[in-house]
Amino acid sequence: MSKRKKNSTLDCGCSPGDCQPTRRQFFSRGAQSIAAIGVAVQSGAAVRAARPKPGGWLPTGLEQTRDMTVAGGLVYVAGDSAVAVLKPGGEPVRRMEFAKAPCCIAVAKRRLIVGLRDRVLLCDLDGKTQAETKRLAKRAALTSLAVAVDGTIFAADGGTSSIWQISPDGEVLDRLAGGKGGRFSVPKSFFPITWADGGLVVAHPGRHRVERYDADGELKSRWGKRSRGLDGFSGCCNPVSVAVTGSGEFVTAERGQPRIKVFDKDGKFRAVVAGPEAFDAEEHEQVDTDAELVGCQNGGIEVGLLGDQVVALDHTIASFRLFDLA
Repeated sequence: MSKRKKNSTLDCGCSPGDCQPTRRQFFSRGAQSIAAIGVAVQSGAAVRAARPKPGGWLPTGLEQTRDMTVAGGLVYVAGDSAVAVLKPGGEPVRRMEFAKAPCCIAVAKRRLIVGLRDRVLLCDLDGKTQAETKRLAKRAALTSLAVAVDGTIFAADGGTSSIWQISPDGEVLDRLAGGKGGRFSVPKSFFPITWADGGLVVAHPGRHRVERYDADGELKSRWGKRSRGLDGFSGCCNPVSVAVTGSGEFVTAERGQPRIKVFDKDGKFRAVVAGPEAFDAEEHEQVDTDAELVGCQNGGIEVGLLGDQVVALDHTIASFRLFDLA
């Protein structure tokens, strides 16, 4: 049985290697390639769309969220050019608009404290400004606020890698800086702080730990390590949020592989409150976890406490959800 001979010429009559497609052939082949790519992209989109979306998340009514705090049984969310106030069930209470975008917020002593990019506004609970600090620094980028029992305000600044100390009436008192070279190792967008048990609790994402300072900026304690295990923090910069319970336990949130965990008052891992399955996998897959510290800006989760529940704000979907404290 004889084998069929291979053709020595192509359909167009040219020798192999010498054929140049005509203009019509060139565009025809290009269209076929584009169509094939389109089918592949659509197939990938279909697979992503088929993934189940986790339930329980409540929309904030904002397009882009930046910070959250919980006070008086209400959830306050900063985003766009406003602060939205919602009930724990997601029902809107009020919305306060500002001339400039609020970056971070705190509620204490019947006042709403709003951090803009480079200064702090002291407002009433309806959002009316009563006082304003001076510009803190040219490169300032405020990310988080904390208020001491005496009303002193602390403003975490990712732009200068420091924390500003401000009097209750808006006077800038001091600038606190920690770590090597007098600077915190933090990304510009994630520098969370809170006040608890008479001290300033600072999440130090670039060092993968949680630290406690006194009101004068002296380091009192620290714990945490970089690890993929549950007892540590993974990625380039975690944790990105921290809250402290009435019993002194720490609730932390991580970006990239999103999860919320509880550590005891000595920093020993105790439980997972919410793992990656509780979050929108498609959105969090787009979070860059291998970026250099300065480029770590997208994603992020905020945590706050409401009784025996954790309130979590997911910036990737601008929505919040309540989890039972483990």
